Amino acid sequence: MSGPSYVIRPALPSDAAGIAGLLHGIGWFKAYENQTSDQNQQALQTLLDHAHTEPERDLLLIAEDAQQRIHGYCAVHWLPIAVLQGWEAYVSELFIAETARGAGLGQQLLDAATQAARDKGCVRIWLLNNRERLSYVRGFYPQQGWSEQAEMARFVLPLRTTDPS
Repeated sequence: MSGPSYVIRPALPSDAAGIAGLLHGIGWFKAYENQTSDQNQQALQTLLDHAHTEPERDLLLIAEDAQQRIHGYCAVHWLPIAVLQGWEAYVSELFIAETARGAGLGQQLLDAATQAARDKGCVRIWLLNNRERLSYVRGFYPQQGWSEQAEMARFVLPLRTTDPS
């Protein structure tokens, strides 16, 4: 007997509540813990409205089941890179509901993001992964053919007084 079937598709503005529920349910993000469900949904609605009107900049993907419940989310962005003389794709977010992990959703979302990057003519696709996350510990990304770029350092300058993550 096989597990549930999922559809990978671009997120729509109407998916705001489902994505907000997914991210709140993961339990890692202060912004989702410190606000009401309505506030979280409104914040996502604003992002989805923007991404939906500017698909040349962003691609937000979801994985949903037959009942249209969202179990996975992935955000991809297109960046011009002069030193590569082309474009690259950046996966800023990839999250799977705990109850759906191990069903291949992460791989399916990553494959969809990679195919979209190929379709856009990107030179490469990249992402960051917290070394403390289970996906890093399990070696999820190397299993998908990705390699860690050890020679790079990540520098961050907060632009708000509080970090919402």
